[in-house]
Amino acid sequence: MLQEIKLVNFRNFGTAQLNFSGRDVVLFGKNGSGKSNLLEAVNHLSILRSFRGARSRELVRINESEFFLGGTLKKGNFTEFLSVRERADGRRELFIGETKLRRSSEFIGEFQTVPFVPEDRMIVSGNSAFRRKFFDVLLSALDGKYFSLLVNYARALDQRNRALRENHLPVAAAFEEELSRCGAEIGNFRENGAKMIVDEMNHLFGGKYRFDLRYNRAFPADAAEYLEKLKISRPREALKKCTLIGPQLDEFEMRLDGRLLRGFSSTGQQRLSSLMLRLSHFNLVRKNTSVTVVALIDDVTGELDDENFDHFLDNVAVADQRIFTFTGIPDREIFRRAQQIPVEMLENFS
Repeated sequence: MLQEIKLVNFRNFGTAQLNFSGRDVVLFGKNGSGKSNLLEAVNHLSILRSFRGARSRELVRINESEFFLGGTLKKGNFTEFLSVRERADGRRELFIGETKLRRSSEFIGEFQTVPFVPEDRMIVSGNSAFRRKFFDVLLSALDGKYFSLLVNYARALDQRNRALRENHLPVAAAFEEELSRCGAEIGNFRENGAKMIVDEMNHLFGGKYRFDLRYNRAFPADAAEYLEKLKISRPREALKKCTLIGPQLDEFEMRLDGRLLRGFSSTGQQRLSSLMLRLSHFNLVRKNTSVTVVALIDDVTGELDDENFDHFLDNVAVADQRIFTFTGIPDREIFRRAQQIPVEMLENFS
């Protein structure tokens, strides 16, 4: 489990250090004290990204140029120290112990985090980008190859779009083979991921609701056909100054009992479905990885009745570690036994 985390100039914290003494940890304090920021720091130390979608410059404390995160991870009979120093422009240095790493893929995956955050409701109620992000995070956690495909695809897409904006069509063409190769594989991963989520969601609902999901590709499934379509679309895309086909435009159509969740379901159904989606994410990561899994639970249980609250706690009980945040600690035995850390006290380190 995670034994310690250190923060320097991250979000609202100047310098802070937390030592975790057990599997269950409760961070409590008033709104705006930094509880969610601490969970975000743990998540960033795991996958080098913010669960809020924040960029590096938004994570660096105001009037500072970089932040530092370090964490001590207990792995069996030994411990491992992970650290990242990241500048506001996105450049970063990564270390495991004293060893400096050359690639992000060498750092990601030492431990897994699954965040449960209020923004999860946007997975079902927001635009398609939220659903793509949900699947990208899940599939990257399950297979490092998917993360590499995303990085390579994003790099090629950025270069092709730049060439289209400058009307350099031969340069744009040079990136199309990479786009079609990576894009086709990304689509295959997403198709399999959609099937896994459907099975896991319906297992969690236990027959109370029927969950359906349709993955709508924005490109041909075959890499050769995809490449040909990029060639044909190139003149039109030069006028639009961007690439108009590819995984960056995919949609995942989610339905509950036949009703489209986005726009045609109640707020309660959206909240329950988003929580179950994140539980499905958690279950799939827990079943398919052998590394430490930390559940980051950011005050998302307030709208649940006692039965659903207990059901949620039962489902995340298999996590190697659970870190909760609350403004006021619920009167339950699990939280009375947990390590309790008042976040306001950490401000003394700033």
